Amino acid sequence: MTNTARSASWPTQLLLGVRMALAGGRDCRLRTLLTAVGVGLGVTALLLAASMPAVRAHRDDRLRAQSGALISAPHADRSDHSLLMTDISTSFHGRQVLGRAVHPEGPAAPVPPGLTSYPAPGTMAVSPALAELLRSPSGKLLRDRLPEPITGTVGQAGLVGPGDYAFFLGSDQLTDSAEGVVRLDHFADKLPPKPTDPLLVLLTVAGVVILLCPVAVFLAAAVRFGGEARDRRLAALRLAGADRATTARIATGESLLGALFGLVVGAGCYLMTRQLIERFTVAGLSVFRSDLYPQPVLAAAALLAVPVLAVLVTLLTMRRIAAEPLGVVRGARTRPRRVWWRLALPATGVALLVGERDQLAVGYSTQGIAIVVIGLLLLLVGTTLLLPPLLDWAGRALRRVDGPPAWQLALARVRFSPETATRPVTGIVVTVAGAIALQTLLGAMATARATMDTGYTDRSLISAHFSPGSGARATEYANRVHGTAGVADALGYTEFYGTSGVQGVPVWVADCETLRRFAPITDCADGDVFTARGAVGPATVGALSVLDSATPWQPPAPRGEVSMLNVPDQPPGPPARTGLLATPGAVPADLLRAKRATLAIHTVPGQADADELVRTAVARLDRQAAVYRPTDPLPDQGFLSIRRALTAGTAAILALIGAGMLVGLLEQLREQRRTLAVLTAFGTRRRTLACSLLWQSGVPVLIGLALATVSGIGLAAALLYLERLRPVVAWQDVLVLTGVGAAAVLATTLLSLPALWRRTNGGGLRHE
Repeated sequence: MTNTARSASWPTQLLLGVRMALAGGRDCRLRTLLTAVGVGLGVTALLLAASMPAVRAHRDDRLRAQSGALISAPHADRSDHSLLMTDISTSFHGRQVLGRAVHPEGPAAPVPPGLTSYPAPGTMAVSPALAELLRSPSGKLLRDRLPEPITGTVGQAGLVGPGDYAFFLGSDQLTDSAEGVVRLDHFADKLPPKPTDPLLVLLTVAGVVILLCPVAVFLAAAVRFGGEARDRRLAALRLAGADRATTARIATGESLLGALFGLVVGAGCYLMTRQLIERFTVAGLSVFRSDLYPQPVLAAAALLAVPVLAVLVTLLTMRRIAAEPLGVVRGARTRPRRVWWRLALPATGVALLVGERDQLAVGYSTQGIAIVVIGLLLLLVGTTLLLPPLLDWAGRALRRVDGPPAWQLALARVRFSPETATRPVTGIVVTVAGAIALQTLLGAMATARATMDTGYTDRSLISAHFSPGSGARATEYANRVHGTAGVADALGYTEFYGTSGVQGVPVWVADCETLRRFAPITDCADGDVFTARGAVGPATVGALSVLDSATPWQPPAPRGEVSMLNVPDQPPGPPARTGLLATPGAVPADLLRAKRATLAIHTVPGQADADELVRTAVARLDRQAAVYRPTDPLPDQGFLSIRRALTAGTAAILALIGAGMLVGLLEQLREQRRTLAVLTAFGTRRRTLACSLLWQSGVPVLIGLALATVSGIGLAAALLYLERLRPVVAWQDVLVLTGVGAAAVLATTLLSLPALWRRTNGGGLRHE
């Protein structure tokens, strides 16, 4: 044995490690299996990440086919291959419901993507997800808004994802002269290009690094599963005459086999995930199975990185462990851990980000992106490297704390095997720290990207703007909406603009009762006109050139001058303080009918589904009406899509880390089976062992979560400083994410209890 171990080449020594992993007994095979499962979970995450470019490309293609022609197609002439289309989208409980009204003008009209034929007038073709929602009790309010019979299905070509809500409504009432109606003769036009947004570039780069870094940390921990038992076997080899270099190569062979098996397990899990992916929608994001395939270059890099990482981690670990003939010397330190270089890593990361602030704010070149990536990696990796010293300090500090037997057993595990206690926690520390930074950045960007600030503070206010041609029906619409459940008040008026010389003059038309809500008017009759304070006199008595109208309007002499009310907490009226207030009788009927009706609606505070009830009531009056809350910012679709993708990715990584913690805990129980069996034989209660298991996992996680919170806030502050965003900590997200980490510990402990009960029976006392 001695001569063979010393004279064999390194490939032979690697193969000896592989052979020991397969033929070294039940424990070796179990360790290899656990390593393969852990590595397989990480490989699955890497393959999913490598599939994201293909997913995005296919989603962009379908989005272009879905909306490109409607947005950017040139006006087509009427022919036998033209159609009319308009947007009638709505929203339901915060989810967009994409809607199109279509009317073919000839037998050769191109069919919209996702349809095989046009729905007949008054019928709908809906996506599978929307059909399921409309059939369910939770979709009753939306079904009231979309009462037409369903006669068709929108296929994959007309959807961005399988969970999308979309419908096509057949209509014979569309005319090309109506606003918003487009005549088309083809689809799939290019979408208008958007300028590069540095904020979105930073968000994308930070999201990719923050989501992939925990996977790398998790893989590094997974290849160390069962390390204590392996080190004892290496000590036996040292006793047989193998030197330290030989034992390191043998250990590398064992880890390499587990990593290679993990590649197979990961590929299998990826294929299974691919088959089930269409059943899940996270944060409004869903993916078609056919879109999910990894890019060859990225997949090859990910699969190659796993065995390389396994070899490097094993070699680095063996440098800190002396497998001597009489045992394993692990963690025998004569001096405390050096912390300065661990602190230097995150400090360097912060310096990189802060030092390049001016250059990165202008634009993100390849060099700028590299600086951001390196800075983020240094911050996140430095966070994990600070955990072992913190656990050492906590073990010494908690040694003086008396507690029940469960506490003492758990504390002994933390003190005497800190590496084993740290290993399953590093993944969740990096994940929570990155998630806190990411959610804080998302929240700050959402605030900064609020593109609509009307000054309103009343959250009960909803505005509805109807199509042109409804101006004369504003009061009628208000009365009909006022009877809707959940509506406290509805004011109807018509707004348009005129010019007198070089001055613009806003005009609001409503009945006397509504005008009294806008201004302190005492004496009013139909046909009256009032001047809002500050309006120029000649503009109120001379001829007005009304925008979008060739007919001038000669307003009657004003009845008087009033002061406009513009207090956000009051029932909303026209937003300006100058202009004209007119009753319907003072405006030509043709002019009034051509304009838009507007409703200012107040909902009952605390009324459930008030928004949806209002949207349904308005949709029954006009399918093209725009309904929104003035206090809400206008949605930024580019930002929202990235935010949904990052939120879904964070959820997936948290699930991965939770599964990895469970595998790691099961591995620890397997290695401790003799100790657990001995404790049970001497009368230790199972409840004590279960509590010890909870403390054993909980103490490192609590320390890790504290570190993750501080690091996440620091990382978020650096990113916010980089883009000159207001530093606001999303404390609610911080509490939620730390709570998720604590819940993961409790869940994994509960799931591991059956394995604990099996390890405490008398069979655990047997030893070969």
